[in-house]
Amino acid sequence: MPDGWKGRKVMGERTSWFQAAAYLSMAALAAKGMSALYKIPYQNITGDTGFYVYQQVYPLYGAALVLGTYGFPLVIAKAVVEHEGKEPLRRHLSFYLLSLVLLFAVLGTAVTASAPLTARLMGDPELTAALRWMGAPFFLVPFFALARGYYQGKHDTLPTAVSQVTEQFVRVAAILITAWAAMQAAGVYKAGISAGIGALAGGAAGLVVLYFYVRRYDGWWKMDFRLPENWLSLLGKLLKQGLFVSASAMILVLFQVVDAFTIVQRLDKGADAAVLKGIYDRNWPLIQFGAVVTTVFSYAALPSVTKYWNAGRIREASEEAAKALKICFVFGAAAAAGMAAVMPEVNTAMFTDTSGTAVLQLAAPVVLFGSLFMTAAALLHAIGKDGEAALILAGAAGIKMVMNVLLVPEFGTAGAAAASLTGTGAAAAGALYCLKKRGGFSFLPFSVTAKTAAAAAVMVPGVLLFQKAGVLLPDTRTASAGILLSASAFGAVLFIIFIWRMSLFSKEEWEELPKLHKLLPHRR
Repeated sequence: MPDGWKGRKVMGERTSWFQAAAYLSMAALAAKGMSALYKIPYQNITGDTGFYVYQQVYPLYGAALVLGTYGFPLVIAKAVVEHEGKEPLRRHLSFYLLSLVLLFAVLGTAVTASAPLTARLMGDPELTAALRWMGAPFFLVPFFALARGYYQGKHDTLPTAVSQVTEQFVRVAAILITAWAAMQAAGVYKAGISAGIGALAGGAAGLVVLYFYVRRYDGWWKMDFRLPENWLSLLGKLLKQGLFVSASAMILVLFQVVDAFTIVQRLDKGADAAVLKGIYDRNWPLIQFGAVVTTVFSYAALPSVTKYWNAGRIREASEEAAKALKICFVFGAAAAAGMAAVMPEVNTAMFTDTSGTAVLQLAAPVVLFGSLFMTAAALLHAIGKDGEAALILAGAAGIKMVMNVLLVPEFGTAGAAAASLTGTGAAAAGALYCLKKRGGFSFLPFSVTAKTAAAAAVMVPGVLLFQKAGVLLPDTRTASAGILLSASAFGAVLFIIFIWRMSLFSKEEWEELPKLHKLLPHRR
C-alpha cells in the first residue's frame, strides 16, 4: 500500500453507512434551514427593494454551490470507493481537482466580467456591483468539493456535515452584518454585495474546518498531477454525473434564476418593479423551508432503496420508495395547505406587512410539488436513473421560463407564481412517471389522497377560525407572530390527529415517524 494510505482508520470502517447518511441528513436540515430562514431578517434589514437585489444575484452562486455540495462530491466519493488503497486514486483525485479548479475559475471570472451585461439582461444596471462580488466564492468550490467527496467515499461524513453547517452559519452572519452596515452607509444596492461577501466568508470557513480534518489523515491530499490515461472519460463522468446528481436539489434555486432574468423587465413600467419583485420573492424562503421539513423524513428511505435495488430486490426497493413518497405527499400537502391558511399572519410577522399575500398563497402548493420532485429525483438517483431527473428538471425550467414570459406582462407576479406552480407540478408528475416506468414505485392508492385531502379540509378551516380569534389582539407584528405560532401548532396537531384517526399510515410506517408513535400509538 503506498505511503499516505496507511494510518488511522476512518470513521466509515467502524460505523454503518446508515449512520453516515444520518450525519449528512442532519447537516442538510440545519444548513438548509438556516439558508431559508436568514432571508427573513435580511428582508427586514434591507426592505423589499434590498431583498429583490439579493434574490437577483445570489441564485447564480446558489446553483454552483449545489454542484459543489451534492453533485461533484458524490462523483469523487465513487472514485474513492472504486480505487480504495490503490495508486491510481491519487492521480484521479488530482485530475478531478484540477478540472474543477479550471471549471469554477472560468465560471467565477465570467460572472465577474459579465456583471454589467448580466445586470442589463436582468433589467437593472444598478445590480452590477452586487453581481461582480458573486464571482469570488466560485474559486473556493473545487477544494471543498474534493475534500467532502473524499470523506464521503470513506463513509466519514462528519467532516462534510461539520464544514457544511459551519459554512452556512458564517455565511449567514457575514451576509446580515454586511447588509446592515451597507444600509447605514450606502443603501440597498450596496447591501447586495453582502451576498458575495457572505458566500466568500462562508466558503473560507468551511475550508478551514475541512483543513483540520485533512491534517488528521496521512497524505491522501498530496496530489499527483500526471494526466491519467483515461482523462477524457474521467472528465465526462465528472461533468455528466455531477450535473445529473444535483438535479434533485436544484429545482428551487433554478426557478429563482429564471425569475431573476424574466420578471422585472416584464412588469408594468408604471410600477416599482424592484419592490414588486422583492415582495414576490418572499415566497422562496417559505417554500424552501417547507420543502426542507417535508423531505427530511422521506429522504431517510434512500439508503434502503439503494441497497435493495443494487441487490436485485426490486419489490422491497419499490416498497421503500413508495413509503418515502407517501410521507412526502402527506406532509407536503399539509405544509402547502397550512402555509396558504396562515399566510396573512406569516407576511405580517416575518415581513412586516401583508403586501402580496394573495400571490404568496398562490405559490404555496409549490412546497408540495417541489418536495415531490426532489424526493422522486433522489429516488431516481438511488436506482441509477438520475439522467432522467436532470432531463425533467431542464424541461420544468423551460416551462417556468416560457410561462413567466407569457404571464408576467399580463398578470404581474401572480403570473410568475402560477409559472412556478405549473413547472414544479410538471416536474413532480414527470419524475413519478419515470419511477413507475422503471419499476421503482407504484402510484399512491386513492385512499391516501382522499384521507390526506380530508385531513387538510379539516385543518384549514380550523386554522382560519383560530386566526379569527386574533382580532381581539392589538394589530401589531408581535401579536401576528403569536397568532402565527399558535395557529400553526393548532393546525399541525389537528392534521396529525385526523391522519391518526383515519389510520392513513400502516403500523410500520407510523412507528418510523419520529416521536409520533410514542404520543399516539397506531390504531389497528
